[in-house]
Amino acid sequence: MRFENVERVWMKLVDADVEILPSPNGAVHIEAAPESAFSLKERSGKLSILTSTEWKLKNLPRKDKERARLVMRVPKGVEIAGGMKRTSLHAEAVSFDSLAIGEATAELSECSVRDLAVGPARLNGSLYVWKKTKIALSMGSLELKVLELEAPIDASVVMGSLRLSLPEDCDATVEVAGNADGVILNSGRLLGSGEHRIRLSSAKGVVVVDTWGEFDDV
Repeated sequence: MRFENVERVWMKLVDADVEILPSPNGAVHIEAAPESAFSLKERSGKLSILTSTEWKLKNLPRKDKERARLVMRVPKGVEIAGGMKRTSLHAEAVSFDSLAIGEATAELSECSVRDLAVGPARLNGSLYVWKKTKIALSMGSLELKVLELEAPIDASVVMGSLRLSLPEDCDATVEVAGNADGVILNSGRLLGSGEHRIRLSSAKGVVVVDTWGEFDDV
């Protein structure tokens, strides 16, 4: 399926394996299996992708949920938003305005996310921080490598662990709010009067911040 002139993609998905990749042209391309598992609507430049009511009802009584598959190719400049539950997600080189995942595993590679909410889930990957970014982990584990830091980050952890790896030469100031015992800074070079503020808070979880450089394997 091909959709032209899409400016924004909104998703609400359950019980699915999802892959989001760059589009080779200016259109959004969708591959769905089975197609009956998804409801797609396009209106005024917004493409909505939802798990169909039929699929939800089919899976409702099952302990071992059947999973659908969705592959989406999105052009540069099209922002993605939405939430996923009981899914696996693999995304490469795309931009999320917001992303919420629960009971899921996810991998983001060279993506940007302005508002990321995780839990319970496991997520790892690499991000470009070009705009102010909010990260909230309620339960689970989150490992993120920041490829470029050009804006502030607000990161909070209720339960679970967050590992944030920043560029060694980034211009950052780290601020810790609340439970300082739950925050571990592995590089004193992160502290100072840098232009980009990184605000960290932890209730009962752990936040680890370190740096990566040219010769690191991070």
